[in-house]
Amino acid sequence: MKFVPTSIHRFAGCATATVFALSLVGSALAQGSPTEPPPNVNPRAIDRGRQVQEGRLRRAELDAFAESDNQKQVQAAIVNMKEDFARIQVLRNDIARNLVAHKPLDFNLISVQTGEIHKRTSRLNAYMLA
Repeated sequence: MKFVPTSIHRFAGCATATVFALSLVGSALAQGSPTEPPPNVNPRAIDRGRQVQEGRLRRAELDAFAESDNQKQVQAAIVNMKEDFARIQVLRNDIARNLVAHKPLDFNLISVQTGEIHKRTSRLNAYMLA
């Protein structure tokens, strides 16, 4: 058997590699298994979180339903406003036509027409304020 002298540099390189490998193995063992559950799992907290999330989903569904119902009410109000405005124009034109034609004034008819105009303008104002 022959003894082959090794250089210091080779020995230092092997020692450095060994220390590095051991430090990697030590840090990997210190981290533990990633599939282990956390040590302090509270089932009540998990259940409460699930209930809160379900409540949020229900509220979102109700809000969407309320929004569609609100849109239907707005569309119905618009239709009513258009009808009221058209009727007010017709009544005003009837009154103006009678005045331009120099017909004798029918105060009873004028009273009924202005009453209807007042009723419809009150509804229009209510729509505008709502």
